[in-house]
This record gives sequence, C-alpha cells and structure tokens, in this order.
Amino acid sequence: MTTSGNRGGASGLQTLLVDVAAPLALFYALHAAGVDDLTALVMAGAPPAIKTVVSLARGCRVEPVALAVFVAMTVGTLASLITGDPRELLMRNALLSLPFGVWTLASLWLRRPLTFRVTQTLFPHRADLMDELWESDPRFRRAWRSVTVMWGGVLLLDCALRVLMAATLPVPAVPALDTALTLVTLVAMQVPTHVFLYRSGSWHLLFGRRRAPSMKESVA
Repeated sequence: MTTSGNRGGASGLQTLLVDVAAPLALFYALHAAGVDDLTALVMAGAPPAIKTVVSLARGCRVEPVALAVFVAMTVGTLASLITGDPRELLMRNALLSLPFGVWTLASLWLRRPLTFRVTQTLFPHRADLMDELWESDPRFRRAWRSVTVMWGGVLLLDCALRVLMAATLPVPAVPALDTALTLVTLVAMQVPTHVFLYRSGSWHLLFGRRRAPSMKESVA
C-alpha cells in the first residue's frame, strides 16, 4: 500500500520522538532525580515498548525495525535484571546492529538487496521507477550492491563501537553517545550512498528536482 508524503513524514517524526528523544530525555530526567542507572535505563525504554504493544493490541501493522527494537530491548532488560548490571542493557543497540549488519550483507544473494527495499519503502512514489531501473540498468544494480556492502560493513563496525562504549565508558554517558552515534552514522553515510548512485548515472532519476517519467508513463 502506497503511503503519502505527509503521512510518511508524520510517521518518521513520531518514530524520532517516541523511539529516540523520549527515552533519552526520560533517562537523564530520572538520573538527575537520583534514580539508579539500571532502573532509569529500564524505565527509559518504556515509551517505544508501550507504542509497540499498543500497535500490536490494536492489530496495527508494526514495522519490522520497530519490532526488532522491541525484542532487543526486552532481551537486554531481562539480561540486566538477572545480572543487576546496567551495562547489559546498554548492549541492546549492539544486539540490533549485529543482526542487521549480517542481514544486510546476506541480502546480496536475494532478488533485491535490503538497502534497495528500504529505499523503496522510504520513497514509495519512486518504487516503480526503481524496479524498472533495476531490471534494465546493470550499473544501477551494481550501485545498490555496493551500497549494500558498505552499509553492512558499517553496521558491523557500529556494533563493535557500541559494545566498546557500553563496556568501558561511564554508564550515564553512554545513552547520549549511543544516540549521537546513530544520528552521525545515518547522516554521514548519505554521502557515499549518493556517490555510488551518482556514479551509476541514476541519482538524478530518483532524487532530482524533476523526476524522469517511468517506462509505463512514457508508453501511456
């Protein structure tokens, strides 16, 4: 089902607020109030967990990424409660980076790589054009496979960095640094991603100010 641009933007803003901003603000508010690190981390995970549970209860479609975050949070919370070590809970984002990195690289053997599918989800009005270019342009396919290798490798490196931060840095410093690492990685990776698409000669078709007509539109 196609999603409109306004709806997609609203959904992205909601995800940013509930899954990123709210847990971070809640953790540091609780920490400032004198709540211990483990309790503050567990309670800070409540907003995205509640959102996922409510969506499931309502029978709404839950995005795979959101479900993966919920599973990682649950596993991390259980492990930390058993051991009493808040660092176990800080490892939860590494639990996401590792399988996503492996999944991204493994998708190279699928009909379409994961990065291609994710981009189609983000830009549904360009999905048909992307499929047409994939079928007709070998350079386009090579570009997306290169992008996939790059993102898979970065996700594995991201996992190692998160484990290192969780194991060595003061617990109160990790949530902010963890969030900063996510945002910096997402922004920085746009540059090489666009470079690969520019070199394939198809960036302007997908993201230029004026989108070229698709094959179906041309025939019509």
